[in-house]
Amino acid sequence: MPGMDADTADEIMSVRNDGRRRALLSTLADGPASVSDLRELRGGDVDPILSEFADSGIVEVEGSTYGLTDYGERVHEYATRDWNPSNEGTKRAATFEILADCEWHCSACELPSSQPAKDIQMLRKEGFEFVQNTGQGQGDYLHCETCEATTFHRKLKYPFPTGKSITRQGMPESFKRRVRDLYDHRDAFDGSSPSTTLEVDHRVPEIRWDESEAFDYASMTDDEVREHFQILTRSHNLLKSRKCESCKETGTRPPFLEVEYYYEGSEEYEASVGCVGCGWYNPQAWRASLHAELESE
Repeated sequence: MPGMDADTADEIMSVRNDGRRRALLSTLADGPASVSDLRELRGGDVDPILSEFADSGIVEVEGSTYGLTDYGERVHEYATRDWNPSNEGTKRAATFEILADCEWHCSACELPSSQPAKDIQMLRKEGFEFVQNTGQGQGDYLHCETCEATTFHRKLKYPFPTGKSITRQGMPESFKRRVRDLYDHRDAFDGSSPSTTLEVDHRVPEIRWDESEAFDYASMTDDEVREHFQILTRSHNLLKSRKCESCKETGTRPPFLEVEYYYEGSEEYEASVGCVGCGWYNPQAWRASLHAELESE
């Protein structure tokens, strides 16, 4: 049910957290059953739960026999399945297991990965939602008793995917050549023109995306290309990725090439400004603005 609304997600969560309701749903997943059979199999008075399920559209009734609706089958799947999207034994899988209790967890001392922001990015791509209490992104700054400091915390909203997966488009080679030609095959950071092939980089890093890509590469104007893309050497692209991950994790925009200057916004990441103003986002605009300020002094 990617893209499910909050009411549906909350209903699934309530079933998932209630062993009796979950067990009754699993019994019905094996096939329709009468009230008397359900009472015998599950014990006690199941009528109130069945009535609730019927009101919610989870089950349908024919005489005294109850069966799951299509919606009920999906509720059962989401309420009983292990949704960990990562391979067992990996740090990313362990990160999900920790977050699956839907409580706040310290990124510094509780999450096993050295790059928790990358793990959160991958989970969001799979459609998992995180609680956002600040404009900093998928989490909040809270006091950690273990660290004895204020650290960035994560909280999974539901232990199953509720949103649309966020995906990257395949970029045609012809478009990559066009971008390189547009920038005269010069690296955006230092203007060099190395012998190696420069990589086409998204100005806004994937870790900051809220939606999947939907570019019509063939119809993009040069101005649109400049707005969204730049070209970098492999090492510079990796460097930018590390800086963007740090920004996402800490809420602090790293200074571009150790120069603490932002042509819009400040060191603190603000959702209303986004990446604009940061040299890692647009080195050309950053340099032009800095030079203009220096010349005006």
